[in-house]
Amino acid sequence: MKVRTHDFERAAALTDIGPDEGVIFEARTGLGAWSDAEDELAEAFELSRAAALTDAPVVFLVQANAILGRSDPLDSAVATGLLGGARALAFERRKSASYSVLVAVGDNVEPATVATAIDLLVATRGSNGQIFTLGADHLGALLP
Repeated sequence: MKVRTHDFERAAALTDIGPDEGVIFEARTGLGAWSDAEDELAEAFELSRAAALTDAPVVFLVQANAILGRSDPLDSAVATGLLGGARALAFERRKSASYSVLVAVGDNVEPATVATAIDLLVATRGSNGQIFTLGADHLGALLP
């Protein structure tokens, strides 16, 4: 799968995960302007569209605090936008049994754990169109 991440350790762990086709897209954090959020979502759209055209899996990675609305507003906006994208992709491609998921990664989750989870999710099609959380950040929170 094509991997787009800003984390070098995570990028190394995600090498050779899943099928050859598809995309793993990790949202950048610390966005400073609306244009940065727009650019992030536009890139996610382009990469996921290319994967969707071949019925390949799409995995969005976000920080758990961002999807829970506990981080900077633009980071949360991108995370919820990607969740909407994962849900739309799963719904629109359900007839072809295609796959998309949003993985919310908590603090202190090791890159190897993220890689193992994504590998299993893609293989089993678990949480299709939904949030899959890693870590404990989501406990006591209402998920979108």
